[in-house]
Amino acid sequence: TREYRYLMGTSIEVEAYGGDDGTRRAAIDEAFGAMAEVDRLMSNYRGDSELSLINRMAASEPVRVSPPMLSVLVAAQKVSAQSRGAFDVTVGPIVRLWGFHDKKPHLPTADEFAAVRPIVDYRNLLIDAERQTVRFAKPGVEIDLGGIAKGFAVEIAAGALRRRGLDGFIDAGGNQYLLGLPPGKRVWTVGIKDPDRPDHLLGVVEAEETSVSTSADYATFVEIDGRKYGHVLDPHTLRPSTAALSVTILSRDGTMADAMSKAAFILGPKAGLALVDSFAGMTGLIAYRAPDGSVSVAMSEHLKGAFHR
Repeated sequence: TREYRYLMGTSIEVEAYGGDDGTRRAAIDEAFGAMAEVDRLMSNYRGDSELSLINRMAASEPVRVSPPMLSVLVAAQKVSAQSRGAFDVTVGPIVRLWGFHDKKPHLPTADEFAAVRPIVDYRNLLIDAERQTVRFAKPGVEIDLGGIAKGFAVEIAAGALRRRGLDGFIDAGGNQYLLGLPPGKRVWTVGIKDPDRPDHLLGVVEAEETSVSTSADYATFVEIDGRKYGHVLDPHTLRPSTAALSVTILSRDGTMADAMSKAAFILGPKAGLALVDSFAGMTGLIAYRAPDGSVSVAMSEHLKGAFHR
């Protein structure tokens, strides 16, 4: 049973295999309901979301947060600390500055960069896990969960199918969850797009149950004066990163995979893969521009037998 719905700013597909029709449909409804709840909590496009409340209030007082929000923020801070700030949910001000939020492209000035530099720093987000509160160290800090919320959403959607003993597939654009195995097959086949020709593949990865998170310049960008600027913003330079062309992360932890795809993109093939490989059960593939202009691929050692050009 397969169904599509529009959620979290994208068309999301949920497929369920096994069981009877009623069980599959109930699981798919619950999966979409779970993802709608993540959107209600974590969207920065909704003034009534929990995220919007945090952004309004946390500079003046600690804000008590829901268990899902707390778990996502704790995961985000873990990746931030391990990547030395390459991944950072306090990028909200630069997402707005470049025009990614309102779809109005803007090339920031030196003065604009200087104004936001002190507030884009994951250490400005202070989490009290015991009290389940968060607060900001400075006024002006703004959280953007665009780099982690969809990974969390596909992971909990997969849980709705798993609890009913079903296999399945959740696709939310750059984030997928591959649950169990596809009908009649021993492995899943994950296509890795060619960044220069996204309608072609660099190759495929054979995988067992896993989440898949991909960050790529070709997917989302703004165009300013005829030049394209990718959406993966480096919290250190405040500019779009060019250290990679695309990053695909495989891990059963969809939340961590989503965040890691951005961190590895910003760090580039060498440091990015070293970070990915430091997390148990996580593998990655990074496409990057070689000195001769071609697309090169670096990947985790564990992926080398599973990747086919």
